[in-house]
Amino acid sequence: MKKFISAAAALMMSLTANATLITESFTGNFDNDESRFYISFDVATDNSLVELTSWGYAGGVNAEGTTIADGGFDSQLFIFDSLGNLLESDDDGSNVVSATSGNSWDAFISRTLNTGSYFAVLTQFDSDYISGDLVTGEWSLSDTTNFVDADDNDRTSFYAFDISGENLTNVGGIGHDTTPVTVPEPGTIALLSLTLLGLVTRKKLTK
Repeated sequence: MKKFISAAAALMMSLTANATLITESFTGNFDNDESRFYISFDVATDNSLVELTSWGYAGGVNAEGTTIADGGFDSQLFIFDSLGNLLESDDDGSNVVSATSGNSWDAFISRTLNTGSYFAVLTQFDSDYISGDLVTGEWSLSDTTNFVDADDNDRTSFYAFDISGENLTNVGGIGHDTTPVTVPEPGTIALLSLTLLGLVTRKKLTK
């Protein structure tokens, strides 16, 4: 019995080791302080670890190997399920320190998700989700002008963030600014292909 259990454990470890890590990198510029950037993604297997990392504030090297310059705005990240329920949010979870401001104000989320469809949203601090539809619903204002951070440091409109995890599929970006537009309900957003409002780049990497 012990040999059988050991063999089964070894098989599971082998399958885990051979799983493909999927990473998508997004970069672009917000149109204004209240802009938001949305992505949709699916998780194919229960108990899959998914990570979201922003790089725009302090800079660094993103998942596709691009060097991101220090100087973007103070970012926040949110994860929602397919019904628009907020699962987790983060403001300053990254430990990367900006050389120009001395602050580590990039966002980082690491969460285990089950099979299903999800949305992630990037905003500027302090624009928080309050209620309603993810796009047309109520979000608080960022309480800043021209991307100045909470310490009155001048920042830019540039953002950069990655999503990575095993068992990710159908990862796509939907850019959105605060200009009123007709948009689908959250469950329909996942069916859209990449739609951009502003400059966005994305690239899939596998390891």
